[in-house]
Amino acid sequence: MDEESLEAAIHSYGAQLQQVERALGAGLDPSQHADLIQLQEDLKQLIELTESSLVSIKKSKLLATLDPSASSSSPVGPLEREANLDSSTQDEEYAAFKEAIAELGTEHKPPATNVELSSKREEQTDEKSESKYSEEEEEEEEEESDREEEELSGMKVKAPYYSSWGTLEYHNAMIVGTEYLEDGSAGVRVLYLYPTHKSLKPCPFFLDDKCRFKENCRFSHGQVVSVEELQPFQEPNLSTLEVGSACLAKHSDGIWYTAKITDIDSGYYTVKFDSLLLKEAVVEGDGIIPPLRSEDGASSAESDEDSVDDSGYAKAIPENGEWTPACSSSFGGWEAHTRGIGSKLLAQMGYEFGKGLGKNSEGRVEPVQAVVLPRGKSLDQCAEVLQKKKQGKLDPGKPRKCQGKGNSAGRSPAGSRKPSRNVFDFLNEKLRGKSTGEKAGGTALPQRNSKEIYHASKSTKKALSVRLFQTMEKIEQTQKDIRGIQQALARNIGRHSVATAQLEEKLANAHKQLGQLQAQEASLQREQKKADTHKKMTEF
Repeated sequence: MDEESLEAAIHSYGAQLQQVERALGAGLDPSQHADLIQLQEDLKQLIELTESSLVSIKKSKLLATLDPSASSSSPVGPLEREANLDSSTQDEEYAAFKEAIAELGTEHKPPATNVELSSKREEQTDEKSESKYSEEEEEEEEEESDREEEELSGMKVKAPYYSSWGTLEYHNAMIVGTEYLEDGSAGVRVLYLYPTHKSLKPCPFFLDDKCRFKENCRFSHGQVVSVEELQPFQEPNLSTLEVGSACLAKHSDGIWYTAKITDIDSGYYTVKFDSLLLKEAVVEGDGIIPPLRSEDGASSAESDEDSVDDSGYAKAIPENGEWTPACSSSFGGWEAHTRGIGSKLLAQMGYEFGKGLGKNSEGRVEPVQAVVLPRGKSLDQCAEVLQKKKQGKLDPGKPRKCQGKGNSAGRSPAGSRKPSRNVFDFLNEKLRGKSTGEKAGGTALPQRNSKEIYHASKSTKKALSVRLFQTMEKIEQTQKDIRGIQQALARNIGRHSVATAQLEEKLANAHKQLGQLQAQEASLQREQKKADTHKKMTEF
């Protein structure tokens, strides 16, 4: 290398060394700091070597100018060879240094010119603009999805519900959020407005995100359904409800149960729940709706093939085209409230919907109707009542009157013989005389036989005996009180005048009460004796 190239290299190395020192002063990571220190040492050594080679070249030139005759002598040759060797080694070191700088990367390598700095700045600005653009796109997409979710949230729809026994029902529901199904298709999370089971009742802490049980909660956190399965919301039509019609009524526990309307009064509905465990209730219009699946809708011939209500029932059409008309009643309709084990067992045994039972489908088609028997009656009594209804002996419109053991005059039919009278009945009638009713109104009261009179006198005598016994007990208690008062009065005579006066007053009242009780006892004894005498004189 010549002198000018060495000076330019030294100048370049010095500028690079200054940039490395500035980078060290800026304070970087410890790993980068160690690399920069190593680079600084290498640059210093390279500058020293380049300066020494430059000095040697200058010396050789100076010697050549001082002694031109000695240019052909032997000492000059070795000096030039040494300089050439030094320059070649410097070139190799410089190339190795360039490679080391390239390996460190752009962040360690300081820019040499303003052009490189500007290009790097442009690249950085381009990268920043691209990142900003992508971030803006993501933000716009998020905002759009948030707007769509806000629009959908709170919307009322009809959402499908598959019960645990396999039936499909459509309930009015409200969308609370958007989610994706397992297959990646669009879906929404809905909460059912009229929960008919505890598993459908919305959790009161779910919307506030305060439920601690998460997936283990016994209440509903919503159900994710496909958007394609949603149907338009339908307001419940209360105009179809009347007395005796079936409905769904809201109970105090927040669950809607099947019931029947028993009375309607100015917007208030009195309902009787089908469950025997629930009592009658009075609800307003917002607590009652028509049934989700009415019997008329299930048996209607105008049902569509794609109707969701009919999709809950299986239809088996034979290949030969023969079809037996379906039964008129709602076959399998009771399974909306059960686990559907009946249809499953029939299907396993080869039953085809709409055909009769049996191997050749010759059995009954109509389902067995449930018969509600009266409460508190045995099966024999129920069978007897049903038999009489079939024979027409019992009018179902009139309530059955119970015929108790009345008197003989009230239940004796016309034409029946009168009981035979004897002399004792004649004497009893004459001795008792006419009744007060016969004297006042002229109409005789029903006759009473001697047995009834005996029972009446016996009860009267018993009542007198009880009253007499109670009076005697009161007399004994009053006598004890009098003795106690007399003893207390004897102790307080001459000591306490006030206490003595009070005790004397109590003693006088006790004597007065005792006299009344004794008079009552004497009166009861006379009545008892009179009753005994009357019985002896009137009964023979």
